[in-house]
Amino acid sequence: MQEFVSFGLHVALIRQLAWLPRGYDLVPAGTVVTSAKLRSIMLALEKINGPAVLVRLGRHLAAKEQEPILTMLRHSATPEMIADRWRRLEGYSHARARSEFTITGKSMTIHRGVVRGQPPARVENLLLQGFLIGLLEAVGAENIDSTILPSHGPSVRVVHKDRINNKLAFAGRGLRFRINWTSFEPVSSSYPFLANMPGTAPPIGAQRPIVQQLCAILEQDIGRSWTIDEVANALGTSGRTLQRRLQQASTRFSDLLRLVRVREACRLLYGTGLSVGEIGFWCGFTDNAHFSRDFRRLISMPPSVYREASIGHAGLTRV
Repeated sequence: MQEFVSFGLHVALIRQLAWLPRGYDLVPAGTVVTSAKLRSIMLALEKINGPAVLVRLGRHLAAKEQEPILTMLRHSATPEMIADRWRRLEGYSHARARSEFTITGKSMTIHRGVVRGQPPARVENLLLQGFLIGLLEAVGAENIDSTILPSHGPSVRVVHKDRINNKLAFAGRGLRFRINWTSFEPVSSSYPFLANMPGTAPPIGAQRPIVQQLCAILEQDIGRSWTIDEVANALGTSGRTLQRRLQQASTRFSDLLRLVRVREACRLLYGTGLSVGEIGFWCGFTDNAHFSRDFRRLISMPPSVYREASIGHAGLTRV
């Protein structure tokens, strides 16, 4: 459950409990919600209301809450991007459970594995199933069906044509499940800026047009795991041609991707109250070490020190 405890998602999840029978009673005032505590809360919720309530809870969390990390996940333009960002969140939060995604056509199959310890509990898998359904609906998937795929026996219907099976009952952990949809109409994916850009980020400068065009595309979706071929396609050229043009401009794709992400991190460190971890994930870094290393390379100080300095010195810049 570590991924649901990270970056304030557990706060949003507990808020959603208020809408469920006896849900809010499961979290007494002053409760410190750790990963283990959240799992015990979900176990109690399943005991009271049955397994379907966990699917409903995850779905509501994805659709209704406005935490920044949820905004980033909902910003995904395709099912493939949802899968990419969820995998990155599992790594960033050091979750012991990891998800493998197989996406073909209008179908997403998820297999839950483990890095260490016991396999994830069924409450985690049901919660995640509902959460992914909610994210898919948010980015434009319609008429969703979802089934659990046990290692033995027939599949178990969880959702049929967007409606949750309230009589859901099955044995086992539900480690493997499939989500299908009949149509997909992408929702607008304009980048969700969170603050005004201060004058404290490293500039792109008077670069060649190809560099400015490339950076403009990367800035449309900072949290995406961009490849040079994807950007080249958006520019109407090939990856090889783009690489050659960047060499002529004395730069590399990886350097520009780092620059754009660090610029956005500077903006958010200066202009928002997001934690350093939230900002690192938002800006597309794989973990805090990756974030700190790239930030230091361009700014010559850690993100936390930059934030402290920016509060007292709004004009701080790096030449």
